[in-house]
Amino acid sequence: MNWHPPVPARVSDGAGVTWQVRRAWPGSVAGEFVLEIRDPVGPGVRAAHFRQGNFDPVPRDDPLIPSLAREAAKGTVIVHRAHKRAVIHTANQYVKVFRLGRAVDAASKHRIAASLLACSSFTAPRVLGAGPDVMVFSSLGGRPYYELGQDHATVTDASFDATWSQWSQAWATTASIAKSADFRDSLDSLPAHPPVTEVANLQRWINHWVRHSQGVPEAATTRSALLARAEAAINRLNGSPADPLGWAHGDLHDKQIFGADGTGGPGLLDFDENCRAEAALDLANLDVHVELRLRQKLLTTRRYVIAHRRIVTTAERLRVSPERFAAYAACTRLRLACLYSFRPPWGTEATKYLSEPTTLERAP
Repeated sequence: MNWHPPVPARVSDGAGVTWQVRRAWPGSVAGEFVLEIRDPVGPGVRAAHFRQGNFDPVPRDDPLIPSLAREAAKGTVIVHRAHKRAVIHTANQYVKVFRLGRAVDAASKHRIAASLLACSSFTAPRVLGAGPDVMVFSSLGGRPYYELGQDHATVTDASFDATWSQWSQAWATTASIAKSADFRDSLDSLPAHPPVTEVANLQRWINHWVRHSQGVPEAATTRSALLARAEAAINRLNGSPADPLGWAHGDLHDKQIFGADGTGGPGLLDFDENCRAEAALDLANLDVHVELRLRQKLLTTRRYVIAHRRIVTTAERLRVSPERFAAYAACTRLRLACLYSFRPPWGTEATKYLSEPTTLERAP
């Protein structure tokens, strides 16, 4: 019942050096995983593979991200997803490295979002340079809401509430501007993310978990419960009328929103997944991430309630159907539970949630 994918918290290389696993993703074959590991001798991270118990670091000259080695020499690698993308932090800017050609679409989405946000009270990083596989951004002021929520030394509950109030106002304003005629052509150029796409995303993560647990007797009960809950979530999403599609961030969570401890306007970053979607897609994703922080004991109950109420109030202001919010939230909970079951130290707790819904699983 307590089985979860066997991703270790630490791994050792051939020289006996121990690396701490920061993040992990399931591979396409059972027993194989993609890791992001902390550099044991300095700041930054590396990508790695973990195949059938064997640890294999990915070199800086990642063959599918040809510009990584050159850009990594300029600063600290803070993200490295093997063969997909990386982020380097320099003194006052960030460099995002993609597979060859992938930066073009990301740059286009960023410009659309930046143009939209410039009309609201959000701030966004400025693009300082772009090429076929590299984008360079300015830094954002303040700290992520993820960090503000854990700071009880300099951030009071009242100022934490103020940051969420600022986000709520800015988000509602942005959604309104995005519906205007001036923005119609830009909106139409973004890919659509209808409910069928959300179902496909959830199904992909369900398939990952099923594949890696196949043939494991200890996982049978959880696997059956997961499949039943996935079917219910998908039926719920497909079983009510969809709200209109509008501009969506596509990956909105508390690490993407920045605030200055309640004293400045909010910032927003990472527009690679911008799309046209129901407003519930972003709002439910954000709400479930806040709920996740509560489950991880990174937020107090009081601060969870503050953030949750602001998100729900924003959904009401935007006339999001409560059923659509609840349906997207149900899909997001299962998707995140599958993802985090592959990540130490959350694997056991995340796997337990796959078959044991909590009282937090409710409509707003």
